[in-house]
Amino acid sequence: MDFSVLLQPESIFFKLMIALFLGAFVGLRREMDLQKEGSESFVGFRTLPLIVLLGTISTLFPTMPYLPVVCLVGIIGFLLIAYYNGVFKLKLIGLTSEFATLLMFLVGIFVGNGEFIIGIVITVITAVLTGFKNQFHAFAKNISPKEWGGALQLLILSAVVLPFLPKTAIDPWGVIIPFDIWLLVIFISGIGFVGYFFNKYFGSHKSILATSFLGSLVSSTAVTIALAFQTKKNKEVSKNIFILALLIAIGTMLLRVIFEIGVVAGAEVKSVIFVPVSMLTVTVLLVGWSMWKGRDMSNIVELDPEISSPFEIMPALKFGALFVVVLLAVSFAKDYFGDYGVLAIALLSSFVDVDASILSALQAHKVGEISQGITTLAVTLSIVINTFVKVGYIALLARKDVLRSFAWMVVIICLVGIGVYFFL
Repeated sequence: MDFSVLLQPESIFFKLMIALFLGAFVGLRREMDLQKEGSESFVGFRTLPLIVLLGTISTLFPTMPYLPVVCLVGIIGFLLIAYYNGVFKLKLIGLTSEFATLLMFLVGIFVGNGEFIIGIVITVITAVLTGFKNQFHAFAKNISPKEWGGALQLLILSAVVLPFLPKTAIDPWGVIIPFDIWLLVIFISGIGFVGYFFNKYFGSHKSILATSFLGSLVSSTAVTIALAFQTKKNKEVSKNIFILALLIAIGTMLLRVIFEIGVVAGAEVKSVIFVPVSMLTVTVLLVGWSMWKGRDMSNIVELDPEISSPFEIMPALKFGALFVVVLLAVSFAKDYFGDYGVLAIALLSSFVDVDASILSALQAHKVGEISQGITTLAVTLSIVINTFVKVGYIALLARKDVLRSFAWMVVIICLVGIGVYFFL
């Protein structure tokens, strides 16, 4: 007998094994939680795999096309009884287990119909939502009504307004495309959104190194300024700790830039990604060297940079306005001052916001305002200048011993980026 036939995706055996595995995967975590809490439930490591199997088996009889529906009605009836028993007899309030069971039965139906990817995705989502209950509750506890309301405002504007925005230029110069601009605003806000809540959830009362990374997912400039103040506030702390944190902030900023270029840049200017990649590589090496040099981490202090939620409407609108201003400035500079004007705008705007500077250059290239070569040079300038500007913040606000050690490292990082540009 050729057993390889049993492993074909269309075989019944394969579908049953996948269903059994997915059910056991979620059921095992449920069983672990129940044993840890010392409680009981109607679904666990044995019941949930059987429910998923039932969903898959119900799809295996072509002569009974309504069998999945019949089984679904039966499962719903079973869940109603379980819910009644849990609420009125066991005094348990909540529908998570019931809905998870219903979803896993549907996973079995998807698997039975050969939709393995959908089944796996639903299983992963269900496992995350049911397996990290305490973490989700802790996360919700830390969210303020203002932050939730701001996210709701931007979500409404994005979902309602974005589809109706013009997808062609509305200005005489042909550079302002409302749909593209707002889409980029949402993109940058989304990156900041993830970083902001990572920092809020994981960064509070953690080490200066962790907060430097998490905070820089939102704003490396805010983290750099906070670190500069901390160097004077904590004079007993070794400069190596602060230098390491500053390098982490730069590295995180470069990671953001790499992601933005990878997503937004067209194929013609995609090669510019090698500039931040090379700079990040050097930064990582310097981080490793700094960690070796400052092996004693016992004096790590806490860092609390002032970072506002990027998913509130006002920060998003401010970024959008800055993006439009830089985009128009690039267009005017090109018309009146040529390529040198474009580079001057890229240089000046990178002092304020590296995201707006880089995305404006890429958008200007997309609409045909600037050439491939100038786009690459403008993006490179933005990255290098924004990185070097951090030396200025340290020079103005930090201890002198930190400045002396940090400055030469940043110079090396920037020189590597410039050198790689000339090889593109």
